Amino acid sequence: MSSLFYLFSTLFFIVSSSHFSLVQGSKLHGFGVNYGTLGDNLPVPKESVRLIRKLNVGSVKIYDANSTILSALAGTGILVSIMVPNEIIPTIAANQSAADTWIISNVLPHYKSTKIKFLLVGNEILSDYSMKDSTWPVLVPAMKRLHRSLQTYKISNIKISTTLATDAISLSFRAPSSGSFRPDISSSVILPFLNFLNKTKSYYFVDAYPYFTWSQNYSTIPLNYALFQADPSSYYTDPITKSAYTNLLDETLDSVIFAMQKLGFCDVKLGIAETGWPNGGDLDQIGMNVYNAATYNRNLVKRMAQKLGTPS
Repeated sequence: MSSLFYLFSTLFFIVSSSHFSLVQGSKLHGFGVNYGTLGDNLPVPKESVRLIRKLNVGSVKIYDANSTILSALAGTGILVSIMVPNEIIPTIAANQSAADTWIISNVLPHYKSTKIKFLLVGNEILSDYSMKDSTWPVLVPAMKRLHRSLQTYKISNIKISTTLATDAISLSFRAPSSGSFRPDISSSVILPFLNFLNKTKSYYFVDAYPYFTWSQNYSTIPLNYALFQADPSSYYTDPITKSAYTNLLDETLDSVIFAMQKLGFCDVKLGIAETGWPNGGDLDQIGMNVYNAATYNRNLVKRMAQKLGTPS
């Protein structure tokens, strides 16, 4: 498949599927970071950006459109993804002037000096059932209004999307090729969403955490398989396609690709918005430790640097 992947984790990558090659970012092959602001004693944005630049990364994703952070990123050449908060999506969807105001306030002051690449409308909203009636139906209308605003201000280099968790995908059994979108969102939300992405040549962004699949199936899925260090005896073969998988992340990515294909979209680019492994947890939470987290991230970086694709 020719789909491309943007990948945000503790590091951010640009990768691709099956026959894909690693797309060059502005720095180290598109490696980058997620920049969260929840926590205590965080460095000020200028210091955070200084540390990010020392990593020689090419991309950063923030979870809002923080003006101070965007100003700190100005002139760095780092590609930036910004985010519309979940709670204002209905307002933007209902009113073009609200979309225009958001773009005027959060994009126009920065886009000439800060390289904003993606505008993400909400974060994992299809996992939050409290938003089922208020926000799910208006996700794509909000995207369309923001896209119209960007066109009004003659901004053509910012792509619009959202981030979705892997729970948007339903597997009838363990086989990536069995992947399909949940019935409650498939036709009502995902179909128009994919149509928008296809028309605007944007990305489907997924938050992919193999830990959760492994922890629920640790008796049948080897830990080394989830950590990118399985031997051939632990590889998994899709019973339908006969494709061989060397790691759990590739299974996750291909299940999304197959789900999109089943709705008729074979060319929508796939991006990984987040991935990683928990570095600590309660005593009864198996596999959560610093060693496994470091192993996952280290092997993930090695795999992406190899410019490999997924089996399908």
